[in-house]
Amino acid sequence: MARRSPRGTGAGGALALACLLCPRAARAVEVGADAAPSAGASTWRGDLVAGGQLRLAARFARVIAVDFVGWEMFGSVDRRANTGLTLGATGFLPLGRVTPFARLFVLHQHEEGWVSVTHQPMGTLFGIGAGIRHRAGGGATLGVEVPMGGQRGRSWHLSGGATTAWFPDAVIGPAAYFVGFFGVGGNLELRVAE
Repeated sequence: MARRSPRGTGAGGALALACLLCPRAARAVEVGADAAPSAGASTWRGDLVAGGQLRLAARFARVIAVDFVGWEMFGSVDRRANTGLTLGATGFLPLGRVTPFARLFVLHQHEEGWVSVTHQPMGTLFGIGAGIRHRAGGGATLGVEVPMGGQRGRSWHLSGGATTAWFPDAVIGPAAYFVGFFGVGGNLELRVAE
């Protein structure tokens, strides 16, 4: 078995120690949350949907975020609950008084008749109730944030926009949903060493 040179090990250790002791610049990462009521329609005739959504995000350099949005909506056709779980990326254009944004996401949605929801509410919450249609898709959101002030790394804003969610399996449910939302959110700035 070949032995490592003690000299090489010492050089690697010295380099690692130098990297740890050198001052590093800190960069800002914002973590945020938004809550909003929502309403819209699907591609099914006469199908109206309404509910709410929650967004959790980590924003970098104020212009790009990785985020999770979950929603719960109730549809009028088939009297069903739609639980959407999305993971996406959002780009922001900070203009000062307003911040337009665009989001692309992948989506997993549970759709379940209201009868099943009332009989198994916990199963519905975790996606394991009877009669749940599991659907995968994707979508996009266009919206705007309006800053409302803040201090010491904390900020508040109003947000609004429109989301389109699309599903390739239109046989078992609507092919698409078109939903508008308007809510409030906040961001907390964290400093992370580079």
